[in-house]
Parts: sequence; structure tokens; C-alpha cells
Amino acid sequence: MDLVNQTFYFSAFIILMGLMLGFVSHRDEYKETQKIWYWPASLSFLSLAALSFFFASWESLFFLVLSNFLLFVGMLCLALLFRSWRPNISQEISPYVWVGFTILSITFFILFGYADPVSRIYIASAFITGFSVWQLWELRAVIKHNSAQQIKILIGIITLQIILRAARLIVLREWPDEHIEYLFHEGAVGFSIRILSSLCIILSCMVITHYYLDTLWKLHRSSSRAIESGLLHSLNALSMARDNETGDHIIRTKAYVQRLAERLKSMGIYEAQLTPSDIERMVKAAPLHDIGKVGIPDSILRKNGPLNAEEWEVMKTHAALGEQVLRAANEDSDKSLKVLEMAIDIAGGHHEKWDGSGYPRGLAGEGIPLAARIMSLADMYDALVNERAYKEKWTHEAACEEIARHKGKIFDPAVVEAFVLEKPFFYEIAQQYAED
Repeated sequence: MDLVNQTFYFSAFIILMGLMLGFVSHRDEYKETQKIWYWPASLSFLSLAALSFFFASWESLFFLVLSNFLLFVGMLCLALLFRSWRPNISQEISPYVWVGFTILSITFFILFGYADPVSRIYIASAFITGFSVWQLWELRAVIKHNSAQQIKILIGIITLQIILRAARLIVLREWPDEHIEYLFHEGAVGFSIRILSSLCIILSCMVITHYYLDTLWKLHRSSSRAIESGLLHSLNALSMARDNETGDHIIRTKAYVQRLAERLKSMGIYEAQLTPSDIERMVKAAPLHDIGKVGIPDSILRKNGPLNAEEWEVMKTHAALGEQVLRAANEDSDKSLKVLEMAIDIAGGHHEKWDGSGYPRGLAGEGIPLAARIMSLADMYDALVNERAYKEKWTHEAACEEIARHKGKIFDPAVVEAFVLEKPFFYEIAQQYAED
């Protein structure tokens, strides 16, 4: 039985120490979630308790007293940890807690040090069960404000742990073992229950670790979204500052792009490239399609009339410029943002043509990014049905005929088919957000 105990507790020590070292190695990140020290303290005490149980086979009484005291302190830290999860609770430890801890520690050493082996089991179980009940009480308060799945699992595990400890005492009372010399020298049933109870503690620690990892992931995701939103807002402002287009143009083109993408997906076309996340990024990136115009001189960008051949060549450089601007912004960020990768495809490819006669690279067919092919049609429709300095406003019907005429030439045939099915929607958006 000693060998089994040693194997189990040494394994428990390795697991708990691994969890603790993993937490400490990311302590700066975890501080952003909650400024607590109870968790690494709990893992430290519990891992040392497991190590002390491992050595108890050689120096039984000393290590049994030490291991149970460390377990007692580790369970206390877990209770305080769960308390720290409650909202509007002071993180300061009340002096009464310290006084109570001191009294309990002295009582524990006196009772445990001079009691017989069976009494030690009762004493240890009483202390540990008391802290388990406290933990359960705190978690019941936490779950009223935080319904995370890990909290529910912890409540179940700790409840099971209390039941197991009660079962162990019942077994000890109903079927006493006169041959117990030390705390871990007991029959197979009592031994199995004790191991299961200890496994509950280890499992609780693993669930708590998962809870913190999940919290950290959510924090990083929220932070990434905030960074993404701020960057997109700044880039949009930069684009609008140099472009003649209005805010309504952005609203319209975003709506067009989203509807075309959703229609293509419903038609079973390009489904792998049109996941909900892809469509969301496409819509967010759409307003940046003409950001390259920041590099076009005002004399050309704001010219009241058609451009001559030389001016048109300069204007055409805005696609490549836009791609360069967005690529630089993406490289300067802490990590590559997928929405900017989508924006790069759109800015650099929305003037490419299906037959390869577009610019800046002369890409053809599916060699043109899908987001750019969708943006190309949305931008063309919006330009046709709204007045520009170089042209009069077209009717919805005329714009639809023009787009259909260029199916397979300028536009992806599948995107045109999606557009035909969505013509009423395009007309509705064009009227709702018409320019004055």
C-alpha cells in the first residue's frame, strides 16, 4: 500500500507543481484578470502537501502532521480564492480571518500531534470538510453573478468531495481497522475513498486553471477586438479625410457586400471562403477599399470633370497604394489582424477584372481574391446610381443592365448571379441612403 501511496502523491505533486509553474510563468497576463495571490499560494501549499504525503512512509508522524497542515492551508487559500471571485467583495483579508487561522492552526497541531491514528483521520477530515463547505458557500454566491461552466463543475466536484469524506468516516466507524498505524494505513475501501477525495482536489485545480485560461483568452479576444476596432476607425477616418465619398457610401457598400456574400453562400458557391467570420471581416474591411486615395494629389482626386489619360494613370495607382498602406499597418500591429488581411485583398484587388484586363496586377478569374470580386461589383453599382463629378446619376435599371453586360468580363459570373437575385435589396438600400 505504501508504494501505491507514494506513486499517487508524487504524481499529484508533479501535476500541481506543473499547474503552479504554468500560472507563475504567465503571472503578468493573469494580473489583468484579477489581482490575486491565493491561486499560486493554493497550488504551492497543495503540491507541498502531496510531496509531504510522499515522504510520510519514511518519517510518518512529522510528515503526516506537515502534509495535513499544508493541505489545510491550501484548502483555506482555495476558499479565499473563490471569495475573491465574488463581485463587490473587498480583497483585503479581515483580521478575524488571521485570528481564526492562528487559533485553528494551534488547535490542529495539538489535536493532530497527540491523537491516535484513527482520531487523526477524523480530525483531518473535519478540517478539510469544513473548508470544502466554505468553498461551496463562496461558489454558490459566485454563480449568481458568473454562470461560467467551470463554476458549475467546481460546485459538483466539491460536493462530491464532501460526500466522499463523509463516506470515508462512515466506513471507518462501521468497519474499524485495528491495524491502522498511520493515517494512510487503512483498508482497501477507505484507501480508495481517500484517493478519490484527493483526486477531487487535483481535478478542482485543473478546472480552476481552465477557468483562468478561458478568462485570459476572453480578455485577449476583447483586447484584440478593441485594437482592431480602434485601428479600423483610424484608417476609416484617414480614408474619409481624402476621399470625396460620403458616409452614406460606406453604409451602402457595406450592406451590398454583406448581402452579396450571404447570397453566394446560400447558393452553395464559395462556401469555404464565406464562413460567418469571413463575411464579418469582409464587411468591416469594405470601407477601406479606396484608402489608397490618400496618396493621390488633390488636383486629380478633387478634379471637377473627367480625368485625362495622364491623370487617370495616376488615379489608378490608388489600388496599389492602398494595399501598401494597409500592409504597413498590419505589419506594425502586435500581431497580424485577419480583418486587415481582408482589407489588403480588397484594396489591392477591387479594380482587377475577371478577364484579366484590370489593374494593378492584371489578375484574372479566381486569381482575384473573392472579397475583391464582391467589392468590385458593389462599388461599381454604387458609383453608377450616384452622381459624381465626372458623370450623371444612372437609374437602378440602367446600372443593373450595365453590370449584367460585363458578366464574365469585369465581374465574376457567380457574383453577378447573386446580384441579380438581390436587385430589389440594392435598390432599397440605394434609396434609403441616397445622397442629397
